[in-house]
Amino acid sequence: MTTAFGGRFAQAIICHRPKVADPERKLAIPSKRSAPESRSSTFFGLQDASRQSMAARPELNRREAILATGGILAASACQPSSSEATQQEGYSKGSEDLSQSLEARVQEFTLSNGLHFIVLERSIAPIVSCHTYADVGAFDEVDGQTGIAHLLEHMAFKGSPRIGTKDYAKEAPILGALDEVFYSMKEAEASGRVALAQKLNDQMQKLEEQAAAFSIPNEFGATLSQAGAAGLNATTSHDATRYFMAMPANKLELWFALEAERFRAPVFRELYSEKRVVFEERRMRVDDSPMGKFQESFAAQAMTNNYRRPVIGYPADLALLGRREVQSFFNEHYGPQRLSIAVVGDVHVDVVQKLAEKYFGGWQSMSSLPQAGSPSDTEPLPRPEGGSRHFEQGSKAGPLLMQAYYRPSMTSKDAVLLDIICDLLSGSRTSRLYTQLVETGQAYHANAVPSYPGEKHPNALVLFGQPSSGVSLQALDKAFQKETQGLIHNGPSAKEMARIKKATKLTLVDGIRSNTNMASALCSYHVNAGSWKKLLSDLEQVDQLTAADVQEVAAATFQEDNLYTGYMLKEDPVTGKKNSTV
Repeated sequence: MTTAFGGRFAQAIICHRPKVADPERKLAIPSKRSAPESRSSTFFGLQDASRQSMAARPELNRREAILATGGILAASACQPSSSEATQQEGYSKGSEDLSQSLEARVQEFTLSNGLHFIVLERSIAPIVSCHTYADVGAFDEVDGQTGIAHLLEHMAFKGSPRIGTKDYAKEAPILGALDEVFYSMKEAEASGRVALAQKLNDQMQKLEEQAAAFSIPNEFGATLSQAGAAGLNATTSHDATRYFMAMPANKLELWFALEAERFRAPVFRELYSEKRVVFEERRMRVDDSPMGKFQESFAAQAMTNNYRRPVIGYPADLALLGRREVQSFFNEHYGPQRLSIAVVGDVHVDVVQKLAEKYFGGWQSMSSLPQAGSPSDTEPLPRPEGGSRHFEQGSKAGPLLMQAYYRPSMTSKDAVLLDIICDLLSGSRTSRLYTQLVETGQAYHANAVPSYPGEKHPNALVLFGQPSSGVSLQALDKAFQKETQGLIHNGPSAKEMARIKKATKLTLVDGIRSNTNMASALCSYHVNAGSWKKLLSDLEQVDQLTAADVQEVAAATFQEDNLYTGYMLKEDPVTGKKNSTV
């Protein structure tokens, strides 16, 4: 399991905790004077600078889904031609053909309890990908309980009264005793009774050992793996929690049985030992990571909504989380009406619906949850009012510049245009930030990200860069603003618009060919945009955009009163002196 967008579909993960997982969306600063990478691998997703292909990732974000769909359209439509007009005609015909094909092949149904299913039959190989999308993430946590959505993702692999235990009747009382001792220990710590707290901690360790004697670690994952499952994993972001895997199509019923079991009757065994795993994650990815510290601090200062808090949670909050809090969060946010499931591969909708009714039909929510869906369009921008909108922090990893321009959520009418603006600014060797800043020696690296740190709620379009030796953060800051102002006043050229549209149509073909990526895109669009069909209409919108459209949205976004700036200053490890240059 990973947080944010960090799973690896290509890995046949049996264990539920790959060591490569990163608990936060991180900036991955490439080597000096490097070529631009796609934003999905440099800022979003828990990728490092390894340039993973789309097929090796468990899910697509909104922008990538549009690009990948464009790629498959072009691949299916464009025939060899001597003219651009003929190629465009082929593309348009291919777009229409694919839209009709998908609308005929994608089938949907909703159980009486509100659980929605999306089914896409692709009989290329006897494989099926299953994607469970829980419409809950770190954004939904309350203050004082940060990290609980991510912790619950861990616990979803721990089994049920029938899975993961040798004798639940004997195990259950020990788990209950563990909880009582845990809360007593926290009360003792809060009141300063150190000796009693230590005694209770020792008692907890003994109870954990007793409980471990009855548990069967990772039985959930091992059962699926033995049946041929690959890529069994999960991710937590601010916006959602996703569970996914692929397996032989003739084992689909096994997946249904186990998936229903873990959500209908979860047992949060090994909770306190798993908390230690999360603390170690946080230590490696945040506390001992200069970049992690800076990003966490920057978000806390720059964002006024719940995107200000880290997905992995704050240490003080994690320390206080016990089974009561985890169970309460599960009851409040995990119900059939808050889940959407996509099944893509060698399947038929009638078979899927029969299995869905058999294993999920009797599940009733433990609380009156609203149906999964996008938030209100009236949410305010997470922009601090009053005071300075500038943040500085010293780090041995500096210097680094971040500019956050506040923007509406992914359901905004301008969302696609904001994606296109970032494509114009970065993402290729012909983009503006690369040609004007990297090639001219002002920056080692310069990039743009359309949504940070999430996209479901109002967030920020972020520009970030690493100044070249001898160039100050202040100078790079001005250079960034020169490029954004240039986009406002001069707009993109016809050549730039043609490049962007062509890239949207031709790149990332392999992404949409992945059953897992397709399942992710279908779920994400269904929940956040109201229908998976919005994926196709977004693509059509890209093809109709004009330079004037780009200028209008750029002018509304790149305003000084809409900007929050962060400087990671170079800090001398010996003297502690901070400097804005290398």
